[in-house]
Amino acid sequence: MFTFTPLRPADLSRLRLWLMMPHVRAWWGDPDAGIREICRLMASDWAEPMLVAWQGRQIGYLQAYDAVSAAPDGDAVPGSFGIDLFIGEPSYVGKGLGTAFVGAYTDRLLRGGRALSIIARPAPANHRAIRCLEHAGFRLLGDGDGRVLTMGKDRSG
Repeated sequence: MFTFTPLRPADLSRLRLWLMMPHVRAWWGDPDAGIREICRLMASDWAEPMLVAWQGRQIGYLQAYDAVSAAPDGDAVPGSFGIDLFIGEPSYVGKGLGTAFVGAYTDRLLRGGRALSIIARPAPANHRAIRCLEHAGFRLLGDGDGRVLTMGKDRSG
């Protein structure tokens, strides 16, 4: 059973520790820049930064956001959401939990009518994230800008 709890300022120290972990830092970059971006999302009215817990233990982070609001000059259509995620606790990496929680959350977002489609943009070399997303129902939509792949999931499956 997964729970998704809105991120609070008191959670930022845990998040900073996770962002410093090598398996997270490899893809999320500088922890200070990550914290600044997450704080920006916390202050917005178009993003939902959350802690993810499994069986009562906080294991990771998920952010969902309205894609049009996040990039008003981009090509997103109304009803599109973006997501980013990681498992911060090293002992929970590679156990299928990322696939399970991203699948549960995105299925709920699509079934609940809030989203028509959901986009994720992993780095092409981040094979673990790509497999996670594929197993959660995402499919490749394009090469993005060459630095990321564009993967999507919609209500049709």
